Amino acid sequence: MAAKHIVMATVGSQGDLFPFLSVGRELVARGHRVTIGAHAIHREAVAEAGLRFVLASGIAEPEDKAAFAARAFHPLRGPRFVVRDLAAEDVAASYRALAPVCLEADAIVTSTLAFAGQILGETTRVAWLSAVLSPAVFLSAFDPPATGMARLDRFLRASPRRGAWVRRIGERVTAPWTRAVRNFRQSLGLAPVSVWGDPFHRGQHARDGVLAMYSPLLGHAPQDAPAHSVVTGYCRYSPFNETLPPELSAFLDAGDAPIVFTLGSAAVHAGEAFLRESMAAAGALGRRAVLLTGSPEMRARLPDTLPAGVMAVEYASHGALFPRASAVVHHGGVGTTQESLRAGCPALVVPHGFDQPDNAARVLRLGVGDVLPASRYRADRAAAKLRVLLTDEGVALRAQRAAGVIRAERGASLAADVIEQAMARRG
Repeated sequence: MAAKHIVMATVGSQGDLFPFLSVGRELVARGHRVTIGAHAIHREAVAEAGLRFVLASGIAEPEDKAAFAARAFHPLRGPRFVVRDLAAEDVAASYRALAPVCLEADAIVTSTLAFAGQILGETTRVAWLSAVLSPAVFLSAFDPPATGMARLDRFLRASPRRGAWVRRIGERVTAPWTRAVRNFRQSLGLAPVSVWGDPFHRGQHARDGVLAMYSPLLGHAPQDAPAHSVVTGYCRYSPFNETLPPELSAFLDAGDAPIVFTLGSAAVHAGEAFLRESMAAAGALGRRAVLLTGSPEMRARLPDTLPAGVMAVEYASHGALFPRASAVVHHGGVGTTQESLRAGCPALVVPHGFDQPDNAARVLRLGVGDVLPASRYRADRAAAKLRVLLTDEGVALRAQRAAGVIRAERGASLAADVIEQAMARRG
């Protein structure tokens, strides 16, 4: 295929960016040009991936990251804050930034909350594909996302009718969150995407292809997904330099495999209690531990001198670190979940919000880990669950089998194939 230009628009954390970087690099390797439209916080990561960056957000980077994370991961108000304040109300500024590059593109690929990119995909004649980064995002009645509330989850999974009913209620609840998108669509002369006009529920899936960019281990495209949905497999992004810091490598070489504790790139900013309880849990087990603090500010909140056998680092490549762990305790972000599966070690998932309870439930169903909700995360509870995970031979065997499956996946390659096929159909 002749060289084409693909614009990929995404809104969110690193977990919402890295799959696009993975597919973008694959497309560049095939001779195409790729532009990533994202928030300013991702500029450096996009440049390091060798892709072109365009600022597609008018929202400033938060000064108080801990307060920001606390708002984003609030169990009741967090989803509204993210969808309304960080995505929907940014639609006009994002549209103005993306329109010039999208109008000269050959394909547009959008994430769930990239509302401006979705409008441009809908209104241009180029190939438009959308990405679903975790199974929960399909909002399926047949495979309803787990909420972490056991009774509600059993109720939803008992019948697709129940799931469909709850989905309709959910659309009514979230419709006010995306009022800014409806108003902007109206200013462009576009009709609402549904009766309630909620693009979060109805407008995110594209006409030319839906890329479910996750491992089939987590789930397949549900029965009520768009017919042209393709589960690509894990679209793993590995930075050019995946080496560990020398001091961390020396720590790993000096003793038994540690337990790794991490809350990813977003929840970690509200993770001081998690890190302190994690240190205590490792101590109760007599295990070494690596704490990924996510920022110098979070490291500064921990004691200057850590217990023997505990090391704290701001960041380390999950791909390089997780295979050297005895277990991984993480937040359940879909990227971290898949990287943990790829490492082949048991996982204790501590979901904080969004798709994380659903990803945690899928880890539990695979038999490769356990779940401890963030609200119940205490050293004694974490230690009790880890003690079982670290000694259960069945968990270890299933984790190794899952690792073999996900390591063989070529998600970025399949996603690039689908994008090229969509561009070919458009001519």
